[in-house]
Amino acid sequence: MPNLLPFASVLDTGRIVRDILGPVVAQGPILRRPRIGTLAERLHADDRALRCFRRLRRKYGDGPVLIRLPGRTIAIVLAGDDVHRLLAETPEPFSAAAGEKIGALTHFQPHAVLITTSALRPARRELNEHALDSHQPVHHHGHRFVEVVREEFDGLHATLGWDDFRAHWSRVVRRVVLGDSARDDVELTARLDRLRADANWAQFGPNRDELRSRFLAAITQYVEKAEPGSLVAMLDRGPEALDPAGQVPHWLFAFDAAGIALWRLFAVLGTHPEQLEPIVAEALHPEASPLLAHAGAAVQESLRLWPTTLVVLRQAHEPTLWRDQVAPAGTEFAIISSVFHRDDEELDFAHRFEPGAWLDGRTDGPWPIIPFSDGAAVCPGRNVVLLTTSTAVSHVATKYDIDVDPTTRAKLTGPMPTTLNHADIRIGFWPRS
Repeated sequence: MPNLLPFASVLDTGRIVRDILGPVVAQGPILRRPRIGTLAERLHADDRALRCFRRLRRKYGDGPVLIRLPGRTIAIVLAGDDVHRLLAETPEPFSAAAGEKIGALTHFQPHAVLITTSALRPARRELNEHALDSHQPVHHHGHRFVEVVREEFDGLHATLGWDDFRAHWSRVVRRVVLGDSARDDVELTARLDRLRADANWAQFGPNRDELRSRFLAAITQYVEKAEPGSLVAMLDRGPEALDPAGQVPHWLFAFDAAGIALWRLFAVLGTHPEQLEPIVAEALHPEASPLLAHAGAAVQESLRLWPTTLVVLRQAHEPTLWRDQVAPAGTEFAIISSVFHRDDEELDFAHRFEPGAWLDGRTDGPWPIIPFSDGAAVCPGRNVVLLTTSTAVSHVATKYDIDVDPTTRAKLTGPMPTTLNHADIRIGFWPRS
C-alpha cells in the first residue's frame, strides 16, 4: 500500500499560506483589488512565492506537497511534469471544477462549462468551442472584430489610467461578445463587477440572487437578439439544459483579463520602443504576417511575465498516485502560474521581455508556460483573445507614440519585475503626425 504524499509541517504550511496562497486570495483571483495589488508589488509578492517554492522543493522533493486547511486538503504542485500531467488528464481524474472554483464562479456563471461536473460538460464544452471557433486560427467573424478594435482604439489620444483604458476596452468586449447595441451598456459590466467582487470570497461571499438574475436576464436578451458579427450570433441555441446564454458571462470575464495583459504590454512597449519595430513592420506589410505573429507574441509574453490567472486549480475525487505516493481523494491541486513562468533556474529568459520565445519554439519546451492553460480545458477563446489583442497592439503601434509615466518606466527599464500592478500604470497615447 503506497504511502501518502508528505504533508507540510505546521511552519511550512504557515509560510505557504503567507507567501503563496494568501497573496493570491488577497489580490482578488476573480476581480483584482487595486490597493492590494499596489501592496503586493511593494512587497514583491511573486518573488516571495518563488523563494517559498524553492524551499519546498529542497525539503520535499518534486512533490506535490500537501497542506491541511479547514475542511480541505490542498496539494501545492512543485514539478513541471506534474503541471503537464494535471492539465493533460483533465477532466478525468483531475476535474477543472474544483470546489473553490465552483464556490467563486457560481456567483455570476452558475452553469459555465468550467464548473460543470455532470454529464453536461462535454456538450457545454462543444457549445463553447463552436461559438468561439476554437479549432480555427481566425474566428468566422474575425474581420468584424478587427473593425471594432480599430474603431474603439482610434479614440485613445489622451493620458489614461487603468480605469480610463478599461472603459475603452470594455466597449470592445461588449461589441465583440454581444453586438454593437451593447457598446454603451456600462450597467451590464458594473453588475458583473459587483458579482465578481463577491466571487473573490468564493462560497463565503454574499449571495446576490436578484442581482445575478438581472445580469443573466440581460445576457439572455442579447443572446436572443443574436446581432450579426458578434460571438453570441454563433451560439447554438441547443437544449435548454445546456444553458447557452449561461456560457457568455465567462467570455466577458476572460476578456477583462486580456485587457489587463494589454495594458501592461503597452507600458513595456512604451519603455522599450525598439520592441515596437517588428510589430510596426508586420502592420505595414500584413501580407507577410496576416495573423500578426509579432503582436500576438508580445501579448503572450505579457501573459507569461504577469499571468492573469494567478492559480490554476484541479481536483481529484479519487486517490491519485504520484511517484509511488498517494494524494487522498478530494485533494485540490494548486498550480501557481507565476512561479513556473518566472523560474530563472529553468528559463534563461525568465525576467526578460522576450516575445521571440513565442516564435522560435522556446515556450514549447518541457517547462510549463501556460497563459491559456492546456489540455482538454485549454481556453476555448484563445484565438479570439489573440486576434483582438494583437490587433489592438498593431493599431496602437502604428498610430500612436506611447508615453509611459516615469514611475512605471523606471520599474521596466531593467529586468521585468515579477509583480506589476496594472492599476497604477498611466500612459499617454499621442497621435503620430
